[in-house]
Amino acid sequence: MNNRLLAILAAVVLAICVGAIWFLQSEPKRSALATPAPATPTPAPALPAPSYRTTEARPLPLPADSSTTNVAKPKTDPPKPPAEWEKKIDQILRAEVDETATAQLLINILPTLPPDGQAEAAQHISNLLLDKDYARVAPIVKNPNMPEEVLDVFVTDLMNRDDAVKLPVLLDIAKIPNHPHREESLSDLQIFLDEDYGTDWAKWESAMKSYLAKQAAEEAADAANAAPPTPPKK
Repeated sequence: MNNRLLAILAAVVLAICVGAIWFLQSEPKRSALATPAPATPTPAPALPAPSYRTTEARPLPLPADSSTTNVAKPKTDPPKPPAEWEKKIDQILRAEVDETATAQLLINILPTLPPDGQAEAAQHISNLLLDKDYARVAPIVKNPNMPEEVLDVFVTDLMNRDDAVKLPVLLDIAKIPNHPHREESLSDLQIFLDEDYGTDWAKWESAMKSYLAKQAAEEAADAANAAPPTPPKK
């Protein structure tokens, strides 16, 4: 009986070993069947490329040509014809005479000209008249009733003349109470003569003559010294 029991136990142990071996060999297959392989993701269908509306390039407009563009130009008034006094002065300046004669012709028409014409004529007279002929215009320069702009031209020119011409006229102007350049003339006399005699015209006259005589003597001496020596007579 003991042998029989041993045989049964041996058979059971054998069966267990065979079952264990079979189980171990079949487990990977069952695991492989139980765990499905990850599926390969299906690629998403490609979207169509966006379509852009293209427009044909248009050239930029060129700037308008100023030479061909009709641009409204400001209207300008036609030049005014010369006045009658302008024609008179122009005719005298074109006359075929010397400077002294031209200045005298302008002096002759001076009273007939309007103030603008007198001022222009005075400018021409001042430019044309020589010191030796200044007496021709001196009465006009000393006339207080002449337009002030005309006297301004003549007195400005007078200050550029020689002292022998300038000082006597300045003294005469200083004696005229209503002359526009009276005070200016007195101031100039004080500067040249280095004296102030007020309204004592006799003293002014004497001082002026002494000044001019001294100046003339100095100029004569300078001219004599500058002259070449006279060769001795043989």
